[in-house]
Amino acid sequence: MLGLELTGLAPATSPCSPANPGMTDKFFEVEMAVHENELDEYGVVNNAIYVAYIHNAREDLAASIGFSMASIARTGNAMALLELNLKYLKPLRRGAKFVVKVRIVQIKGARILVDHFIETLPDHKLVLEATATIVCLNKDYRPTRVFPEMSSKLHQFFSSKDG
Repeated sequence: MLGLELTGLAPATSPCSPANPGMTDKFFEVEMAVHENELDEYGVVNNAIYVAYIHNAREDLAASIGFSMASIARTGNAMALLELNLKYLKPLRRGAKFVVKVRIVQIKGARILVDHFIETLPDHKLVLEATATIVCLNKDYRPTRVFPEMSSKLHQFFSSKDG
C-alpha cells in the first residue's frame, strides 16, 4: 500500500522525551479545563474522559482545516477509529487547565496515524501520551484512501511555519 508520508514529522515520541531535546515539530493545540462531571470517585478525571478530550481535539483540528465529521458524512463517507493506545502518566484533577496537542505522524493508504499529548497548564507537565490510527471509509464502510483534499490540507497545515 503506497501513500503519502508526511515528511518532516518525527515518529511517535513524547515531546518531553530526553531523546528529543530540541524537538520543534508542529502541533495543533486546544486548551481545555476539567469539569466536575468528568471526575471519578477519587477526585481525578475518569480514564475514559481522556478519550473524549483527544477526540474533541482531533475534531477541532479537522474543523480548522475546513472539515467536519458532518460534512464527511454528507458525502456518504466516514472516518473511524481503528486503534487507540493510551499511556497515562499523571492524573488531571478538579479544576485543572490543560492543553491537548495533536500532530499527524503519517498518512498512508486509508490510514492516518495521529499522536496526542495532554499537558497541564501552565507548567506543561505531561499527563497522557496517545497514538491513534484513523481509517477513512467509503459509502460501503470499506477502507478507502485518505480523502485527497483532507490529506492535502493536513500536509499543508503541518508543513507550514505559522498554520
